[in-house]
Amino acid sequence: MNHITTLKTQARQLRLSTLAANLELRLQEAESHQLPYPQFLELLLQDELNGRHGKAIARDTKAAAFREQRCLGDFDFSFNPSVPRAKVYELATCQFIGQARDVLLIGPPGVGKSHIAQSLGQEAIRRGRKVYYRSIFDLVRDLSFTANGSSQQNTMLNRYLKPELLIIDDMGMKALPQNGAELLLEIIVRRNGLRSTLMTSNRPIDEWGQLLGDLPAAGAILDRLLHQAEIIVIEGRSHRLAQGAARQAAAGANQSDAARPSRRCSTSPE
Repeated sequence: MNHITTLKTQARQLRLSTLAANLELRLQEAESHQLPYPQFLELLLQDELNGRHGKAIARDTKAAAFREQRCLGDFDFSFNPSVPRAKVYELATCQFIGQARDVLLIGPPGVGKSHIAQSLGQEAIRRGRKVYYRSIFDLVRDLSFTANGSSQQNTMLNRYLKPELLIIDDMGMKALPQNGAELLLEIIVRRNGLRSTLMTSNRPIDEWGQLLGDLPAAGAILDRLLHQAEIIVIEGRSHRLAQGAARQAAAGANQSDAARPSRRCSTSPE
């Protein structure tokens, strides 16, 4: 067994898998550039740190359970000028998470609330924060499963209480089950001031009592959320409707081209 093989084996035993994978390449680089030993070691250790960071992001992204992989770089701020670009990018610094403040994104369906919410969640993970994403449909299913005092209720609550950023998406798309407002209130109250919650809603705040089916619980939830929350109201057109119209227009144009008679001259004899 040569020295390189021995070093790789020892690196793997120390759980330095990325260092082991890059060892031969870094050795060649060190020889060709005559790198001093400290710089060579620095490169190896940086490789390992980068590898661990990438694995942590992948692991935490999977645990966050996003519906879609979104990033702010793909968001078209020009489509709806009411979206406050500067404020969204300020939120992307994730300072609000360190301050345990909440965020509410309110607006009609399709204006980009979910895209922004999941993008902020992805950015939080890149900055080392733990994130958990639930759409209202996930939330309803979770609360329905535990609303009758099942043994899984504490497990479910801990899943909602532990992450540094909890994202609840599409509030208003589905009614909560019986006692669901009370469980949601418990989640909000126990996170308030300790962890950040980001919620999107296609219903205005003054309709949340009807939405939750429990006016006192709705009032208590909003009292906590609005105390130190960043509220962003978005108005404008639906991205999905615009994309659908564009696809239909493109399909119609293709059909028109296919139906148009050919203008090529006939080559058959008279």
